[in-house]
Amino acid sequence: MVSDAVFERYKEALKQGHVAMLRGIPKEALEHYGEAARLADHRALPHLSKGSVLLQLGRAQDALASFDRAVERSPDEATAHTGRASALAALGRATEARAAVHEAERLDAQRERARALAEEQARAAARRQGPDALVDESEALARAGDSPGAAVLLVAAAGGYVARGALDAALDACHRGVAVAPDSVDVHLAMVRCHVERGWHERAVERLLLLGRFIELGTDAGARATFEAVCLEQQGLDPRLEVMAHSADAAALEVDASENTEVSA
Repeated sequence: MVSDAVFERYKEALKQGHVAMLRGIPKEALEHYGEAARLADHRALPHLSKGSVLLQLGRAQDALASFDRAVERSPDEATAHTGRASALAALGRATEARAAVHEAERLDAQRERARALAEEQARAAARRQGPDALVDESEALARAGDSPGAAVLLVAAAGGYVARGALDAALDACHRGVAVAPDSVDVHLAMVRCHVERGWHERAVERLLLLGRFIELGTDAGARATFEAVCLEQQGLDPRLEVMAHSADAAALEVDASENTEVSA
């Protein structure tokens, strides 16, 4: 665990890394991601982000070391295994790369099944209990250490509040979600919807553009599809959103194609 002050510095370093990548300055992004990793070494995301940048810079061996650290910290994170596969392929270690790809695919399928079940359960609970009860349940899950489960309930609660027109309560649910699961794409997309409902279009666009960086770093297929749908839905707010939606999908296809080519070589 880290203190609130350190956690805020960690989030800012991570954000600045994403911003630097969006601006096409990978060396600066690497510095920020390195700072994030120093502040919260126990988290997989900064190491995953470092690995992605190092690979882009042609430093495959260093990238593999970062992806290995991400896997050690979060062995069930498919994107960490996908990153390892890319680095291993770049190093010519095809057999190991194939094994990493297969592990990532297995974890992606497992995660998608769990996500679908959790979302259906949350929707049923929202219909049965209402968003207030979901917020209460999320607090119990968060205390028990189940941050992903708490995030699912808070996203459902935010949707329930929006349906009631209770936008302040919806935003509060989203902020709670960010606090317990800052890396959850679904939580941030729920926040985007709240901002749009409030008419805070610039905030919505900014959040989507930053989320695009997470997607490029290899977020699971389900989150990528949801992100693309929201960008297309909100493309009237900013022409960059349409580009982000298609570029996210294209980037995923390029990664798949490069892995298949390198692994089969």
